[in-house]
Amino acid sequence: MEPHLPLFDRSYLPEADGEFVVISDTHYMLDVGDAPLEFESRRKQTARTGVALRLVAALGVDTVVHLGDIVQDYPKAPEFERAVDEALDQIRDCGLSPHYVAGNHDVGDKPDPTMPTHDVTGETLRKFHGRCGPSWKRLDLGPHRILILNSQILNTGLPDAAEQRTWITEQLADQTDGRTFVCLHLPLYLIDGKEQGFGHYDVIDEPDRTWLAELIEGSDVDTVFAGHVHFAFADRIGGADYRVLPSPSFVRPGFSHLFSSTAPPEHGRDDAPKLGFTLIRTVGDRTDLHTIRTGGAETIDTRTRVITRTSAALSDSPIGATLRGAVSPVGKVPVAYPSVIEQPVRNDYPLLSCLEMGVRHVRIPLEEVVDPDQRIDLLRSKGVSVTAYHLFRTTSDVEAAVAALAGRCDALEVQFAYRDAAMLEAGYEVDLPLVFCPVTPGVVVAGRQHPRTRVGWSIDAEVESWPRGRNLCRVAPGDSLLDWRSSAAATSGCADFAIDLAGVSDEDNARRAAEGILALGILPGARVFIDPLTDFDRTLDVTHGLIDTCCNPRPAMTVVCMLGTILFSRSEHWSLTSHEPWALESETRRLVLAQEVPGAQSYYGLTSGTVGTSASELQDGLVLAQLPQERRFGISEIT
Repeated sequence: MEPHLPLFDRSYLPEADGEFVVISDTHYMLDVGDAPLEFESRRKQTARTGVALRLVAALGVDTVVHLGDIVQDYPKAPEFERAVDEALDQIRDCGLSPHYVAGNHDVGDKPDPTMPTHDVTGETLRKFHGRCGPSWKRLDLGPHRILILNSQILNTGLPDAAEQRTWITEQLADQTDGRTFVCLHLPLYLIDGKEQGFGHYDVIDEPDRTWLAELIEGSDVDTVFAGHVHFAFADRIGGADYRVLPSPSFVRPGFSHLFSSTAPPEHGRDDAPKLGFTLIRTVGDRTDLHTIRTGGAETIDTRTRVITRTSAALSDSPIGATLRGAVSPVGKVPVAYPSVIEQPVRNDYPLLSCLEMGVRHVRIPLEEVVDPDQRIDLLRSKGVSVTAYHLFRTTSDVEAAVAALAGRCDALEVQFAYRDAAMLEAGYEVDLPLVFCPVTPGVVVAGRQHPRTRVGWSIDAEVESWPRGRNLCRVAPGDSLLDWRSSAAATSGCADFAIDLAGVSDEDNARRAAEGILALGILPGARVFIDPLTDFDRTLDVTHGLIDTCCNPRPAMTVVCMLGTILFSRSEHWSLTSHEPWALESETRRLVLAQEVPGAQSYYGLTSGTVGTSASELQDGLVLAQLPQERRFGISEIT
């Protein structure tokens, strides 16, 4: 067998003083042959789990935590013991020795007479402890610690519950110089900790939910990790981050009600792009969470995947995204098995997509920024600069908006009717940086019956009418990126560029995002917002975004992940040397957007998120070649 490159390239990651992997809800599935199943994707679970486990092993991280639900069967099922034995064998065969959290499929359900399977018992606990070790314990990770809890025994009268309660109280009272992470299976809550727990399959019930939440709030916990729901959620519990993590096996279908789209395959259960696990790294005074998507793969992709940086680790990046609506839309999961009550939830995938991409800036409607239900503070705590935008009629409205936004954002984009010169000439006495953005109707667009309204300065607008300070410039399809580079906006050193994605072609949008970042993202003081974040599929101007209406990545999202990390993680100063093909250079290297470049050391697949020694091995239509700085080439050599 020929040797191949590692499965992961970590070369762009900052040095960490600790790291661990969390994987959840692997749900090993016994082979049932041709027997009918309620979901055909169940036949894929074991293979999907195997791929995820091998990828975890390929990361080479010593500490791995499994958040529970090792198997699809449940205690007291006829084949449960055999399923657990086979699942643990699969994990060992992949070279892993995880620390196990007890899940409901491992020891039984929480104490609730409406739950679909048997409650946890002393017998199921003893068997779990014999196979998997203690279900509450402390792991030391250098200066940091991981506290594993058994959520299934909360609110029970089992002796183990009282013992665990005393133990976690003592642990969290003991302050540490490092960071504290808490891992459990059941989430404390999904929306705000006030939802009903009785009859709710997916949260810890009272009174132990409030007891544990208050214990966390009063301690030095860095992050709380939970699983069980096979869906990602994010919040903060006091000063602690709170993350509910996905499964690499399948998605719980009820949560698809959060999306404004047709349900993914199998009514949402086979929503493969959401599947994966998480790499956690402690870097200086922050914790970076890297989503490793497995995509439901049943065989290993041997291409080398680049682990890109998060927003907090890209302080020099000018790349942003435009949201046309809420960052965390609020919704409800209807009454449906396995819960017997309605479940209030938020869709945190837009927010989490921004952090995964590493975008450093976002534009969000003002109404969403002032909404206390939105996760604006969470975004900003992760290094993302928030610009609220709104259409204003008067200067007094601007001043009132600034007052309402106090402490909620980093800038206000003042949109105004283009003919209203008074909005530009006013002297604003405000404490918030302003971005000026004209709204111009009557713009003729080829192929459209009615003229469109342009939001932002155009390349052919009268430069002398632009106000001093920061301006939002709209880079519409058909605009020349080179003309924008030489414009007054570009040379002013303080321009925001909103780059419209072109339509519904993923290939065209990926290239447009790449060329826009290469052309305008390297200009001093500029910020580049890719617009929109999410697909618009029921408007007069249908446009694909960075994520689709199920909040899954489109190729352009991977382009943003890759270019943000490649260009802006090493404090390099870039200059544009060519646009046919697009080529940049820094003091140490050259980058060329082309399939084959003589002398290239490596190639980055911008839509696959991969790196290799040749473009052909990446099987990617959008490739960035990397050369050492001393290597020069002629344009005629490039293909």
